[in-house]
Amino acid sequence: MSRIEDRTPPLPGHPVRTDKIARVPHSWRHRISGPFVLTALLGVAALASALFLPRYVLTWDLGTAKPPADYATAVNNIRTALLQGVGGLMLLIGAYLTWRQLQLSRHGQATESFAAAVAHLGDTSVDVRLGGIYALERISRSSTADRRTIGEILAAFIGHRARDPERDAQHAHRTATGPGSSVNLSLRAPDIHAALTVLGRRDPVRGQVLRLDRLVLPKANLASARLRDVDLHFSDLTEVSFVGVDLTRADLTGVRLAGAILADAILYQADLRDAVLTGVIAEGVDLRGTDLSKADLRNANLRGARMDYADLRGATLTGAVLAGASLNRVVFDETTAWPDGFDTSRISPARLRSLPPIRPRTYDEFAVQVATAENHPLTEAELAAGRELPEVRPDGPTGAEEN
Repeated sequence: MSRIEDRTPPLPGHPVRTDKIARVPHSWRHRISGPFVLTALLGVAALASALFLPRYVLTWDLGTAKPPADYATAVNNIRTALLQGVGGLMLLIGAYLTWRQLQLSRHGQATESFAAAVAHLGDTSVDVRLGGIYALERISRSSTADRRTIGEILAAFIGHRARDPERDAQHAHRTATGPGSSVNLSLRAPDIHAALTVLGRRDPVRGQVLRLDRLVLPKANLASARLRDVDLHFSDLTEVSFVGVDLTRADLTGVRLAGAILADAILYQADLRDAVLTGVIAEGVDLRGTDLSKADLRNANLRGARMDYADLRGATLTGAVLAGASLNRVVFDETTAWPDGFDTSRISPARLRSLPPIRPRTYDEFAVQVATAENHPLTEAELAAGRELPEVRPDGPTGAEEN
């Protein structure tokens, strides 16, 4: 067989290589596997120990004492004990190798099951797709290494079937008129509903953000789902059931949630800029530290809601029910539209018009930008109040219950 060095002309200005690389065949030493060599060495060591070690052990144990009358029997007894120990060691090695083989077999079976489940997601039958979704859920429960990948696969599956790439912030103010939008999602698209259910009840993966933006999923049921840090911006979630859902730090900018049920939901530090929440039922909802700037909350039922440190600048709350709502240190300005007869003096402290937003108005920056004297000429009291806001955690004391 000709080599590439013989067929390729030399480069201009480079010397011609005249040395030839000899093809030396592999010697017999390279054909012997490592486990075989190790086993042979262990066998030789065991044989040598059984033959020579008993005499030295007996001599060392006797010291200067007189050897026993039946010297050969004593040596054989020591040799028998050594061989029994070697036999036990070999049994342990065999058990370990058997366990390793079982692990490799299980890994191979899991890989085959994973590939088959993913293939089922593209089937034309909805029953086969449902089987693939629940098979992936079972694999994610037994294999933590595949949990992140399975989450991304299911998110891509949902996005492929329910995403409208043309949606933007303006679509949130338009009524959805898609075909079948008046039917519950579990009836019109059971495979998408099953994938959302699996994502909502899976164990969370640290640092993973599920990309579910621009989805059109009216009348979905995601009660008690765990969707922390999920990205749902510009999605149509009209009349969705979010009872008890965990949407901590979720990106819900430009989302249409008209008529949704958010009772007892957790939206701690969520981003709801320009979102439409008209007529939502959100009794007892956790909206602490939430950015609701320019959000539409007309006729929303926010009875008993926790809205401490929320940004309500430009928000519309006309007709909203705020009875029993906690509004400590809420940020608002003259563009905030309150319900008729609402007394803003109950908010402590009063309006901080120059306070920087909780989130910058971009989608790729999440750090709080502290106001400085150059870009925001605040008073010392306002600047201190903006910089010294205590950290609020959804599962601990708020520190906002102050007079």
